[in-house]
Amino acid sequence: MSLVALGTPGGLSEISSIALHIGSMWPRPVTVVEADPDGGRLAARHNWRIRPGLGALAASLRQMQGTNSDSGAASYGADLKVVAAPASPEEVISVIPHLSDSARRIEEVLGTDVLVSVGTIRPGSPASALIESADARLLVMRCTIDDVSAVVHRRKLLQAIGTWTVLTAGGALTTVDISRVIHWPVLADLLPSDRRNTIILRRRIGEFAANLRSLDPPHHQLGCR
Repeated sequence: MSLVALGTPGGLSEISSIALHIGSMWPRPVTVVEADPDGGRLAARHNWRIRPGLGALAASLRQMQGTNSDSGAASYGADLKVVAAPASPEEVISVIPHLSDSARRIEEVLGTDVLVSVGTIRPGSPASALIESADARLLVMRCTIDDVSAVVHRRKLLQAIGTWTVLTAGGALTTVDISRVIHWPVLADLLPSDRRNTIILRRRIGEFAANLRSLDPPHHQLGCR
């Protein structure tokens, strides 16, 4: 099982929804954990209950015990579960250290691969230690000058946290342009224009997940600096 952190350089506020989208294409059971320091959005958007949720997951980790039934995860589909977070940033921030301290046990408690939505990658983010503890990191960015500029100016911060693979989310620039400027591998674009590109996106997500299985725990490395 693997833990993947999913964040953005800025400009995107739908990282948790994007994590759900990626989870729907994941080739094996996966749980999306909403740990955005700016607060959760999924519960309000989908009219879900936030308890149990992120707090229950943190409690399971603190007690050094837990099962799939008391982990705070709710089923979203046959092989996709969600741990929703409260909308209050203060509540989420208070919980994140417990996730960071026991990051290597999150997959064990949930019993699946884990996609952790960590929001905007910024200096001093409460989620930095959690991101660093992940097996791999996905950076979601728009193909725009704004997002390219944000990545370029945060390169040192991003490199200090770990290695990254990029998913793009539409824009005037192409994935080739993005890869050429930021020098990190671009996995695919999340907004395919036709069925063929949708198939390619699903295949590349599957390949990404398969590569994680081939890496040695506890600290996997994927992508390039």
